[in-house]
Amino acid sequence: MKKIIAIFSITAIALTGCRSAKATQPMDLLTANVWELSSINGKAVDAASNRNGLPTASFNTELKISGNGGCNTYSGSYNLNEDGGINISQIMSTKMFCEGSIENEYFKELGKVNMAKIYKNKLTLMEGVEERLVFVPKK
Repeated sequence: MKKIIAIFSITAIALTGCRSAKATQPMDLLTANVWELSSINGKAVDAASNRNGLPTASFNTELKISGNGGCNTYSGSYNLNEDGGINISQIMSTKMFCEGSIENEYFKELGKVNMAKIYKNKLTLMEGVEERLVFVPKK
């Protein structure tokens, strides 16, 4: 009996995955890219003024987030809901000192977000209706 249930489960997963190629799921868009920060609290960030690089975020299908805060690497957890809600928690990072980094502000805003909007080339993390962090796919 267990073999029949397992075969049915695999078939059900395969059938739900065979929907129209045009209907891309938000989770697929979220996990398909390494995202690089383009603005924080409405202000554009410039790679030239951040000598250690711009903050990045990668989301995987196991609900883990990781990246570079502009100086230190970090990782944590996230969850999504059907209404566009996102919670990012348990952020841990290395503790190197980097002068002139926007990392502290980045981590502060990352901890505030509770909504996400995602399009093919843009990820916006918001607190309510306020844009906090905007990302583009890293080149």
